[in-house]
Amino acid sequence: MLIAASLIVTGCSGILEVEDPQAFGDADLNSPVIIKNVSDGAEGSLHQAFDDVVVVAALQGDEIESTSTWVDWEDISEGRLRGDWATTGSFSGPLDAVLRARYAAQSAADRIKAVLGANANASPLLTQVTWVDGFSDLLIGSSFCEGPLTQGGARESNAKFFPQAVTKFTAALTLVNSIPAADQVKWRSVLLASRARANLFAGNFDAALADALAVPAGFLKEAVYAEGAANQQSWTGNQFHQNRNRSGGLRRMYHSRVLGSFTATSYTNGTLADWFDATKPDPRMAVTRKLNEKGVNNRFDYFGITKYSDRAANQVLISSKEMALIAAEVYMRKGDFANMATKLNENRTAVGLAPIPAPGNAAAAQTVLLNERMAVLFVEGQRMYDLHRFNLVRSTLGADRPTMLPLSRSEILANPNMKEGQATCPKLS
Repeated sequence: MLIAASLIVTGCSGILEVEDPQAFGDADLNSPVIIKNVSDGAEGSLHQAFDDVVVVAALQGDEIESTSTWVDWEDISEGRLRGDWATTGSFSGPLDAVLRARYAAQSAADRIKAVLGANANASPLLTQVTWVDGFSDLLIGSSFCEGPLTQGGARESNAKFFPQAVTKFTAALTLVNSIPAADQVKWRSVLLASRARANLFAGNFDAALADALAVPAGFLKEAVYAEGAANQQSWTGNQFHQNRNRSGGLRRMYHSRVLGSFTATSYTNGTLADWFDATKPDPRMAVTRKLNEKGVNNRFDYFGITKYSDRAANQVLISSKEMALIAAEVYMRKGDFANMATKLNENRTAVGLAPIPAPGNAAAAQTVLLNERMAVLFVEGQRMYDLHRFNLVRSTLGADRPTMLPLSRSEILANPNMKEGQATCPKLS
């Protein structure tokens, strides 16, 4: 009996140990069923980071100014930031978020390879997270003057991020050849378009042109947002439109260019005038206004950004419209102003604007290009870098302003390979 009882007790060992059904450890992610959630989570992290970068990049440029009461937004909008800034401000969080997205993508890639083994390269999930990895580099390089090229790495110039992004996109394009046909169609365009931008910013102009021309018309890749939890909403929709807040609006230098009839009783949409024909509205740069309404700071007249009218409004990450701009820029740099105008007119005629003639000289061509880039990419996070790379920050916004955003203070303090006082950027206008 004692032996039998002993066997029963032994056999029942662990029966009363109930596992917490809510406990979910790192090892639980190593499942072919769950691994898609890991890759989607990495891309979702990029979407949230992208929205944050759009806000601070727009505030630093000439499209948006702070109409808030936040000192850290004023610091960005008024051009006060410097290297090794004494506080984290509003610029540190966006870079931190991009770095987290990049790490999430790299961690996901390692997990996909471990879980799927020899089948990893044939999975679109590995292509997806490799793209996230590269696009994170592209976003850092075009917004912040320096950052770590690798997790925990030393400070590196923004220019080094573009070749690294090209390498990652090229690796992902190699992976595309092994994934299912439907996924190939989806991801090849995403990767070619992303690499086109990275090649342009890296100075690989012929490669940028080839990639841009290979992207089909109508292509669009968006960052996706939703009402609900705060981490699903867009910051632009929260702050750049009066439906939620009036913390950032059209910079005053462009108020006189707005066409529209506004009343004091309701909101009405208007647009900036077309740069080429000032009597025509440019629907690509739409704003919303109530007559006499000020921003939250009660100082500046407020014009909200119509495309960000709610917190669930998706944002363009990359598109065929941008590919036309990239092709036009390369043609401009080659002195081929006729083909430049042809590519720019693809975007203009698509929204009902008159086609432009070929510019007569290089200076005119640059002005035309930048006017079209501002219109097509209006408040999509690229305008400030255009001003930086064409050395137009001083002439557009004034002297002694930073030409890019500085490195995150959070990264400086947390990264053992960085120290305060080592900043060599951002350069001042």
